[in-house]
Amino acid sequence: RSGPTPAPPAAAPAALLGLGAARCEDTMQVPRTKKTPKELPEYFVPKVPYPAWDSDWDGRRRARAEAKKRGAPPAPTRHILLVRHGQYDETSRDDDKRILTPLGRDQAVATGLRLRSLLDSGSPKSPIKMVSSGLVRAKETADLIAPCLPADRLVYADPNPDLNEGRPAQVIPGRPYSNEAVRVDQQRVERAFRDTFRRADPRDDGARHEYEIVVCHGNVIRYMTLRALQLPPEAWLRLCTFNCSVTYLVVRPTGSVSLRALGDVGHLDPPLVTFSMHHGIEW
Repeated sequence: RSGPTPAPPAAAPAALLGLGAARCEDTMQVPRTKKTPKELPEYFVPKVPYPAWDSDWDGRRRARAEAKKRGAPPAPTRHILLVRHGQYDETSRDDDKRILTPLGRDQAVATGLRLRSLLDSGSPKSPIKMVSSGLVRAKETADLIAPCLPADRLVYADPNPDLNEGRPAQVIPGRPYSNEAVRVDQQRVERAFRDTFRRADPRDDGARHEYEIVVCHGNVIRYMTLRALQLPPEAWLRLCTFNCSVTYLVVRPTGSVSLRALGDVGHLDPPLVTFSMHHGIEW
């Protein structure tokens, strides 16, 4: 008789996973297979099984309900714009030398202008925060975007190394990575995810919308997008984010999350479209 094979796999120790204090029930699990390799890949398993939606995914549902009862002002909608860095020199392993190419700098400026146009279409009072990873290519991209943004509303935060590139999950389909390496990157990127993706707190200025621009890396963006949508992060390599593409998600005060754009490069002329050192779309 066909059908799914029951048998819940054993969970890895929670202390090794670093999934954040807010939701320590999320964990990683080792799938059972007929063939036993030297090391079985560990997969992310959420508290609420797929495909159901975890309405308290950020651990803020109760706090928001209590604030509403106390008569707190409405919390704003969060607009999260994930920007992949521009094309950079990949010939060196030294991060200080992995700087943007001239084309990558042009990509960053074009992206800054696109973000400015998008922000100008909203409320002139909506606050804006921008942060980058700690790697040179992301910091350079953010520095070229910043002058394009409205200075009176922009908070340009210090770089966050938790946003640095890595392998934050195993990949399906594909050859498994080292579980130890994935755990290290997953702990760090998950921490950045929880810091970025959350329901907003009520604001004293009464703003109904707030924007956060995160300039980081392809793997991080793909992981965060899948986690925000409560989809298996092991699917991250099925998504594609070009250099200086924009991935746009919205988090409502209710906790609902929607994806408005994934890897959008409509603001880049065709000669500016790259995926690392690949030019255009035919590669």
